[in-house]
Formats: sequence, structure tokens, C-alpha cells
Amino acid sequence: MAAGLRQHIDKAGMMGISNELGTRVLLDVLKSPQQAVVCAQALMWRKFLRRYAFDPPPFFSDVSTVTAATFSTAIDLSSISKEALVEILVDVAQAVSGSAEKPNAATPLIDLGLDSLGAVEFRNSVAEKTGVKLPQNLMFENPSVEDIAEYILNRAKSPDGTSSTKGTLVDTLQMTIDQWLMSVLVPAERYALYVDSLTASYGSLTEMAAVEDIMSALEKLGISVSEDFDRLNVAWEELRDAYASRAEATAAVRRKPRLAVRVPHPKEDVESLIGQLTIDVHNVEPPTLPCNYRIALLTGATGFVGRIQLSVLLEATKDLEVVCIVRAKDANHALDRIRQACKEAKCWKEEYCSRIRPLPGDFTLPNLGLEEEQLEELSKTVDVVYHTGGDVNLLSNYARLRSSNVLCILGIVNFCTRHRLKPLHFASTLGQFPAFFCEFTGAYQDYRITEDSRPTVQEMDAFYPPLRMGYPWSKWAAELVLCGARDKGLPVFIYRLPNTYVAYSTGYTNRTDYATALMVSTIQEGIFPVGCAAAPLTPVDIICEMLVSNSVYYATSREHLEIWSQELGLAYKGANVDEFLAAVKARGPESPVFKFVPLMQFMRKYWFDSEQRTDDFPIENKNIFEELPNAKWPDQRDVFKNSLLYSVQSGFFPKNSKAIRVDPEACLEDAKRMSGLDSLGADHDYFMQPLHILKDSLLQESNPSFCGKLAMFRTVRQQLMNLMYMEKMRIQHPEIEQQEIKEPLIIVGLNRTGTTFLQNIMATDISNRSARYCEMIAPYGNNGDYCQKGLSNDPESWKHVRHTSSLYLRVPTVACTQLALSEEWISIHAQSAELPEEDFVMLEHCGRCYSICTEFNVPSYRKWLYANDFQEMKNAYRFHKRFLQHLQYQRVADRWLLKMPFHLFTLDALDPKDTLASWASLVRCAQQSLLDSVNPAELGKLELEAMSSMINQALDFRASRPELEDQILDVQYKELIENPLDTVSKIYSHFKIPLTEQARLRMAEFCQEDKKTRNKLSKHQYTLEDVSLTKAMVEEAFGQYYTSGLCKYLK
Repeated sequence: MAAGLRQHIDKAGMMGISNELGTRVLLDVLKSPQQAVVCAQALMWRKFLRRYAFDPPPFFSDVSTVTAATFSTAIDLSSISKEALVEILVDVAQAVSGSAEKPNAATPLIDLGLDSLGAVEFRNSVAEKTGVKLPQNLMFENPSVEDIAEYILNRAKSPDGTSSTKGTLVDTLQMTIDQWLMSVLVPAERYALYVDSLTASYGSLTEMAAVEDIMSALEKLGISVSEDFDRLNVAWEELRDAYASRAEATAAVRRKPRLAVRVPHPKEDVESLIGQLTIDVHNVEPPTLPCNYRIALLTGATGFVGRIQLSVLLEATKDLEVVCIVRAKDANHALDRIRQACKEAKCWKEEYCSRIRPLPGDFTLPNLGLEEEQLEELSKTVDVVYHTGGDVNLLSNYARLRSSNVLCILGIVNFCTRHRLKPLHFASTLGQFPAFFCEFTGAYQDYRITEDSRPTVQEMDAFYPPLRMGYPWSKWAAELVLCGARDKGLPVFIYRLPNTYVAYSTGYTNRTDYATALMVSTIQEGIFPVGCAAAPLTPVDIICEMLVSNSVYYATSREHLEIWSQELGLAYKGANVDEFLAAVKARGPESPVFKFVPLMQFMRKYWFDSEQRTDDFPIENKNIFEELPNAKWPDQRDVFKNSLLYSVQSGFFPKNSKAIRVDPEACLEDAKRMSGLDSLGADHDYFMQPLHILKDSLLQESNPSFCGKLAMFRTVRQQLMNLMYMEKMRIQHPEIEQQEIKEPLIIVGLNRTGTTFLQNIMATDISNRSARYCEMIAPYGNNGDYCQKGLSNDPESWKHVRHTSSLYLRVPTVACTQLALSEEWISIHAQSAELPEEDFVMLEHCGRCYSICTEFNVPSYRKWLYANDFQEMKNAYRFHKRFLQHLQYQRVADRWLLKMPFHLFTLDALDPKDTLASWASLVRCAQQSLLDSVNPAELGKLELEAMSSMINQALDFRASRPELEDQILDVQYKELIENPLDTVSKIYSHFKIPLTEQARLRMAEFCQEDKKTRNKLSKHQYTLEDVSLTKAMVEEAFGQYYTSGLCKYLK
């Protein structure tokens, strides 16, 4: 272990310090009269600074990693003229862009055709030649070559400039693979994610330098994180260049020098590819009828659209096999990539494996990257082809996209016309229309797109110079080639998709898309640039289900985004684009949209400066609705909400985002605004005091994630709204306070002992009134509009409510989204908006319930609850009764059936060693979704202390009040699970409650359905060791319980 640690430290360039030096430094610190922070670390600077090859911190940027004389090719900035430097930089820009023509020095970088990868490559090439690392903020301004030359010369002359006027290139030629990885990735520690796969595939950097298709190599290695992919792609290119320019000793791996080869215009590519089509439909078998399709071939199955399309295909036809061509090392790796992609999109079922045939290949290569035998067999058996794969990059020029988006079409067409005609379904884009890309603003506000229209070469040349924006051109060219194939007899179907980035049903959101980067950055800053509100919210899953060339685009206004965001609990407002860009610039590369700023500036006059469009986009879509008259688009509000909640749960948003607040007063103001009310009543301070204590404890002692902060704000805001609605109803209906709560049945016990199961069984008896989650989370609905009186508790009454508009009020958005249920959570604790729930939901409204401590690690708040023998928790029961009175006013019953372990009475009959492990696992699951870090050992200690204190206090209470024994019945867990109906009969008999035959039948039916549901869920796995507890620790803490004799099955 120690040797391995030393090896990793050495690779990172840190030598460690001796015990003697460490002791001496510690002594110096202790002697110092002032507070100080001292770091003592011996560094191998050359090795250590490789981790910062891209973005060194300010201090390290002044440390030279190589002496000035190391490279004879370095430029002497002290003697070079600006004109000469400009010429050198122009050559660099030309080489990086791949242009055959030398660019003008006054041209902005984006107009040179530099995409995101090209900009990184240009920046590093400049650093190699001049020794000056261009700051990201300079690149943000989209400067010209002349601007960059002037900056470099000024930096070289300034006193605080670079440490040398010579080059400072890190010598990659002497590195190992792991050292190279550390020099490329940020943070450098990410090298551990890829070092094993790289070293297994390539023995050295020399072998890596011999690779021609770097992008395919990266995909085969399974590198899916876009930022890592981009950095490794650029650095690998540089590595290959470095080896190619080395002496004759490395000639065997020398790459051909980069020549300024002229890239054909897309129109020329179309003419050339159509000329190469050799289709003769008379010499091949006719296509299979759609009703007889058995095997489909799909490209792009791991892409954003492709993964959804795959699941739709498998769901639509139960006997269809889908062949997926995926860049991978082998079939298992290919299937794993598909599985992971679909799981990310929440559209995976393990049963799909039997109908997916994963093939390692590459549709951009000859024969689709397959062996001849494989290709031959496929061409005879495949019935239909869906070509969805391609490179979607708005910042790439045409040269970079030709291979993946255009030239590959010839191979796809050849496959579709080999042995048998195979209908070809192609995913294109509406983005090829400048009017669509400009959101029909400015000069394009009267433009209309029809299903048979196509942009002209002239308007595309004027708007999409191929050297700058290649993606629209690549799809335009591919469409024309496919139309040529269709003219020769191949059945071709083209679907023009919008720039969709979100799925409606799951909220799945494409993290790498510009629209997502913009959404994350705007929430990070708490403002969005006015004009961006027309972000594409056309859901990809609905599109895939339709499988048509349709894109109805609803215009989303600034007001819509602000209102929807407020509903979700975000402080989010429209702002001038300059204000937003200034905030992004100040934050720097941490902002996801930072790299897209040149594109935003280029499109500014259409996206942000034009008058906001309020009408739907004028795109003709009659074909789809003639074929599918019942098809319709979901509400834009729901699409936005689902996307944002998916992004929250997936951790897209940083916790320091300005759009999120954790402040009780802000919650109260928002609650007043949304409810239209302004009073919590006479108990205002009673309700607000615990919220302030909780806020301070959360922010000072815990580590809440963005999701945790949002959940806290939304929950507290809804609770404050509920309190104001209750106060309003109390004033209007004083009879509510006259409701009598008679001798309720209360189920209590140690957590995880079957109390939920018992509550759900007994709640099927209509004489027992259980509080349901939906009515506790919003007793008067989302907007205070649910005002019922005297409803029955029978199932038909609940069923009637379920089928009226009132359901939306009683099962509000907050009830569904706050649950955020996963299969893991459901397997631990059965929970649903319409099921009975524990009383903690009521008690949390007054801020005095231990359940809050299980969601957030808040020591000071916990201490406040525990003070004076749990007095604050006891103070909650006056409010608890008040809440029950409001619910009983709406829906009556013979008695209340209540349940919560935290009521401190115990009728438990299961070994605490088993229940505590399960309870700690549930708490850990809850906290992991709300906090950035959870300490299992600390969690285990706190929950052991809390649960044992509650049980011991309950035992003391029983011992001191023997006259209450008739009101208490101990239920044995073993008997409840083995024979629940007999157990319930004993409960009814003890408390002299009649058990009707109808109630018994309902209970039996519930038990059967519950068993079926449980069998479908994965078993919840947990141990005491998960939270650093032992059996001996639990037995000691629960010693009083073990000796009480309450459980006849417990030894």
C-alpha cells in the first residue's frame, strides 16, 4: 500500500518530505506568534508542472519547465518584429484550420474556421513557438491574429511577463504514458481513469504516435467525457506531430507532414459522391415489407438521438433484432457502451440484450469497419437501415466533419444496395436552413420552411462559410447524395430534426449540447440573456416515436422561463446579453458555455439582439399529422421542468450557482408571492425560528449539493405556503378548530421494523383514516384551491377525486418531484404520492422533527432539537393536532391511524442489529442525493445514538406509566410478516374495534398486490459494516431493550 502510494506521488512530481524536515516545519509553525498556513513540499518541477500543460494556476505559470536553450526552434521575442510574428501566427492558423489559403491577419479567429478543438490546438501551438500561453479570457474575446501578436509582444516586454522569451514546450518525447496523461488532463488525477486501458492497448507513446485515426482510438478506449475527449484528441495530435518531426531514429512512426491540402467545397463533394453511385436496383432483391422486418441496422446507437431511437425500435416491435455498429474493442465492450448510454438516458431494460447485436465497427471506414464475411452476412439478412450516427458539433468546420457526416454516406448506400434493397432512414437537421438557425428573426422573420424545400448554395455560403460552420453543410451535402441514391431506386426517408437536447418522458438532457451548456451557465449566474428563451424544447423521444421529418417549434418567451423557474424554486431572470457575457467572462472556463461564446457573439444579432419572436416557428409539418392524426406535442412547461430536474439529479449544476438560495426569509417572500397571502398567523416566530437555525447549521456545518439546496428551498417554500393556506381557512372556517381527534391508533417502533407494511394493511379499512402523502405535502393544493368538506374515506370517494381536476391540486407537482424516487429508494421504503405516509411530513411544517436530521447532516440543529429532554419536539404536538383537524375537516373517519417511529413509543419486535443497518442505509441514500459528501462512520454513530435514545426513552415512559399498558399492544415482527391478517385481527380485538368482512377482504387483496410489487424490486442490500458499526456496539446501545423481554423471538 505504502509503496503504491509513493509510486503515485512520484509520478505526480512530488517527492514528499523527511520526518526531520516535517518536525522542523511543525516546530516553526508552533513558535510563530501569528496564525499562518505553511506548506512544505519537495517538488520535481519539470514533472509536477506537466499536469498544468493546458491551464496552469497563476503562481505556477511563472515557473519555467524547460530552460530557454532547450529548443532551438523557439522564437526570440526580444528581437522579432510584429510583422514577422504575424506571418508566423498566420502560418500556424492555416495549418491548424487545414485551409489551402493563407488567412488575413485581421480576420477574427472564428472566421478562420477554428472549432473548439482547433482553438485549443492553436493556443498550444502558439505556446510552443513563442513561450507565451494565451489566456482563456483573450480567446474569449475572439481576437484576430494581429491582436494576438500584439498581446504576445506586450507580454514579452512587460516586467510580469513570461519567465523567458524563448519557448517552454514540455518535452513529451521523454514521457511515459501515465506522465503524458497527467500533463494533458485537468485535474491531473483523472489520468487514473484511463491509464490502464491506454497502457493495455499501447505499450508506449511511440505506439500511440503511430495511430492515424485518433478519434476512433479514443472511442474504442471508452472515453465518453467530452472535455477529456477534446483534450486527449488535441494532445494526441500534438504527440503525433512531435514524433513525426523527430530525427531519423523515429522515422518508422513518422506521420506524414501536415500539408495545406485544399478541402473541396461541399457542392463539389456532392457532385463527386453522386458520380460514384453505382446503383442497379434490377440486380438486387426487392426490399422486405415493413410488416416482415426482422433485423434492423442502426448507426449512432450511443449518440443522443440514437440511444432513444434504439429503445423506441425495441419497444415498437417485440421480435425485431437491432444490429448496432459501435466503435469498440469487442462485442462486449460495444454492448457495454450501448447499455451505459441508454442508462444515462433512462431508457434501458436489461431484456434488450437478447435483441441487440453489438458489432465493433466504424461506419466512416470502408465496409463499415467490418470484416468482409461480416459485411456479406449482414447485407443478406438486414431488412432496414437507420443511419443516425454522425458528428454533431456546431463549432467544427466542414473539413473536420467530411469523413463522419458526408463521405461515409457512400458506404451506407452501398450496403443498402448489396444483395437486397434496404430502405434507408436518415436523420438530418433543420439547422441547414439559416432561417431556422436564426430562429426566424431579423431578415428571416417571414421565411417559411416546407417539407420539400432546401436552402440554396448562395444563402448557405453567405451565412455558413464552410471554414467556420461545417455541420449544416455536412447534413446538406448528405441529403443531396441520398436524394441522388433515391433517384436511382433506393428507398430513402429523410427526417430533418431540430437541435433537440431533451427527452420529455424522462427529462434526459444532453450534457454536451450548446443549449445545456447555456442552461447550466445561466443558472450558475442566476440570469439568462434575453433572446435565448427560444431554446429548443422539442423532445427527442417524441420525435423518435414519430420517425418523421417534423419539427413544430413553439416560441418560449422570457416570461415563460422566469415563471417556470420560479415554480421550481430558482431565482432566474432575463438580462441583457452583455451582462450575461460579462458574468461568464468573470467566471472563465468553469462556465460550461465559455467555449461557445465566439459562436454566441457571431449569432448575436439573431439570437439576442433581434426582437423576441412570439409566434410558432413557420415550419410545415403536415405529412406527419396526416399519417398520425392523434400525434401531439407535450406542454413546453413540462418538458422544461423534466429537463431541469434531470439535470439537477445528474449533478449538472455547481452548488455555488447564483440561482439557488437557502434563506428562510427568501422562502417566505416567495411563498407569499406564489400564494397571494401574507400571514403565518400568531405563530409566525414559532414557525420561522427553527428555519433560521437549520439554515445556519446547513451552510456552516454541512456540505449541501445544488440538489440539496434546491430541495430545501422548495420544501420549505411549500410548507410556508401550506401554513398560510391553513391560517386563511382557519379564519374563514373557525369550526375547523372544533374538530375532535378521538383516540387515534398510533403505530410506532424502531425504524425498519414493518411499521409501514402494517399501516398500509390497516389503512385499507375505511374506518381507519390515514394521512396520505399528497394531502400532507399540500393540504389545500398547490394554489390553496382545494377546499373540500366532509368527504367520505371509502375507496370510491378517493377514486372519484382521482378522476377530477382536483387530483392535480392534491397530488401537486411538488409532491411528485420532491419524491424523486429511484428503484433503490423504493426497495428501501415504499412511498407514493397517494399512499399513507408517516406523520413526519406534518411535523416538518413546524420545523421540529428528527426526520430533517436524516436528510441533512446538521449538528447544531440536532442539538437544538435534543435540548431540555427533546422539549422542542414535544412542542410540535400542538401543531400536529392542528394539522389533523384540517385534514379531518376535509375527509372524515371513525379514527385516525397514525404512524412514525419518532413518536418515541416502542412496540418493536425485531433485532436492532438488523433494523439499524437498514435504517442507516435509508438515511445514507437520502443524504447522498442532497449532500456533496457523506461520512458513513459519522452517520452510523449519530443514528445509533438517536435510535437508542428514542427506544430507551419510550421504555422509561412505559415503566413509569403502568396504567397505560392496556392502551399499548406489542406486535411481533415475525408474526406480522408470516401472517399479517391474524396479526391485524389481534390488534382489532385488543382495542375492541370491529373488523368487518369487507375490511378483511381489502386487507387480503392488499397483501397479495404488495407481494407482487415487492417481488419486482431488487432486494435492498445493507450491513452494519457499511456505516462502521458492529453487533457489539448495537447490543451495548440497546441494552435496555434487549433485556426488556418485549420480543419473545429475540435472544
